[in-house]
Amino acid sequence: MLAAIIAVAVDSNHNRAKYYAIAGAAISLLMFPLADKGVETTTWFSIGGVGITLTSSVMPINELLMLLVLGIGLLVLVYSAGFIDLPSEQRRYYAEMLAFESAMLAFAMAGDFVVLFIAWEFLSLTSYLLIGFWYDREKAIAAARKAITIVLIGDIALLAAMVMLQNEFGSLQFGTILAGIGASGLPLAPIALLLVAIFSKSAQFPLEEWLPDAMEGPTPVSAFLHSSTMVKAGVFVTIVLFPLFSAAGVLPFMLAIGAVTTAIGIFGATTETHVKRVLAYSTIEELGIMIVAVAGNALLAAIYFFFAQSFYKALLFFSAGSTMKATGEEDLRKIGGIGQNRLIYITTLFGVLALAGFVPFDGFFANAGVDSAFAANLIAYALMLLVSLTTSFYIFRWLFMQSKKSPSQRTNLDYAAAPRTMTYSTAVLAALVLAASAVFFLAPSLFPGTAGAQLNTNPSDAVAETAVVTVGVGIAYFIYASKRKSRLRKLMPEVVANRVYTATVMNSAYNHIAYFVEALAEGFAYIDFKLNAAFDLFGHAVIGMSHGVRRISSGSINAYVALFALGTLVLVLVVVAV
Repeated sequence: MLAAIIAVAVDSNHNRAKYYAIAGAAISLLMFPLADKGVETTTWFSIGGVGITLTSSVMPINELLMLLVLGIGLLVLVYSAGFIDLPSEQRRYYAEMLAFESAMLAFAMAGDFVVLFIAWEFLSLTSYLLIGFWYDREKAIAAARKAITIVLIGDIALLAAMVMLQNEFGSLQFGTILAGIGASGLPLAPIALLLVAIFSKSAQFPLEEWLPDAMEGPTPVSAFLHSSTMVKAGVFVTIVLFPLFSAAGVLPFMLAIGAVTTAIGIFGATTETHVKRVLAYSTIEELGIMIVAVAGNALLAAIYFFFAQSFYKALLFFSAGSTMKATGEEDLRKIGGIGQNRLIYITTLFGVLALAGFVPFDGFFANAGVDSAFAANLIAYALMLLVSLTTSFYIFRWLFMQSKKSPSQRTNLDYAAAPRTMTYSTAVLAALVLAASAVFFLAPSLFPGTAGAQLNTNPSDAVAETAVVTVGVGIAYFIYASKRKSRLRKLMPEVVANRVYTATVMNSAYNHIAYFVEALAEGFAYIDFKLNAAFDLFGHAVIGMSHGVRRISSGSINAYVALFALGTLVLVLVVVAV
């Protein structure tokens, strides 16, 4: 955060902003070992005898997220040094990116809902600024508005859940809430609201469609957003507060939502033709798998998937950014020539193989861990293998569509002239995709006592996983890379896309909801207008009566005597009549 302040407020030199950013991120990473482990609480203020505390938590799961944010954040900033080449936007970009990273670090260390909510809101704000960074593009502005609108639905739900949890448990500290689960009745309302917040932040059905639109932001932002920051915030909360959701009995519901989200992600990635939106739908699928793993009581498998996905997803976005920068295109049907830069192609292949689930990349172990957790249920196991097959198909489709002949000699030169900061940071991520595989075997000791099935895989799981992903590659090759003109190649982007592409349906649903809310608001406004008119009429009547009474109160004794006599006569007549 200090580096962000220096970049935007102290030094007006645009070119030095990236150096402040990289230095700030590097120093923060080096300072990580100095963080005090454990839980620390400080009273912030008190209201009516209720103390509001700020609690930090540096436990193994917090350390994992902190390391991902710090490590990938540094690589993203190094990559950005070559990608963001517009001098006038350097200071604003790096300040917003550093603020975004700071918010995510605060979130990673949250030990109570107060700290979590503050960081949650800063994440919403900074992501809004970064998604709409190219403010001269109407699509970017619309995407930022859409993202903040959907996320704010979850923010309001989170705030309401916090009030209910404070009333129920007398505290907002995670430890106190989890310790009080057994003695409490655990009402469903705050849990349901908490799930709304989680689903909005981590792009779960039916609140997932903001994530593909967020691709209008700069590519390094997309890489950071999808690998280790905001979209994983909701999943992180489900892992930290797993006993709460388990005790509330909502795991089957979470499992169903995660499964639907996974299917939506697969359908979108299979038919999308925008180079970054394919990866965005892939992230939706992976977030759905993480929720499925948590809901299936495979917490350790979810944690490793959470960890492994960070590296290959950032790597694939880096690759997409290199391709877009070299070709000036975003449509897969127009992009080509990725093989012109050998380093970019090899690192991209690493990311593709990892996402598809090939040995020895971390994606294989991530998939195998989740698959083995559901091995006892044959139907669930078969469905997980089907997910692996379709994932392999669409990511190799993504690669094959970029591997066709380069559209021009100029593109070849642009590939060859890719900035070193981009290629080197991509190469580091490619190495991490391999190195992260070792954590699979260390995870049980790194996260002792984690609920759910332990990580394991056996030769039959490995053979089954490898077989299905190989089939997926074969199908993708036959349709998109084979020299034979496949009839399916023509059908895929047209007929199939029209039948399974969910974005149109979801956006139409959002529009209908918006129209309904707008009509409801107009109805309330009409009623409000009529009520105001009625009150105005009543007010005018009272004013008229007051004018009449004022005329009577003239101060003339003769008039008062006459009125008194008249009143007496009326009273006598009434008494006689009764």
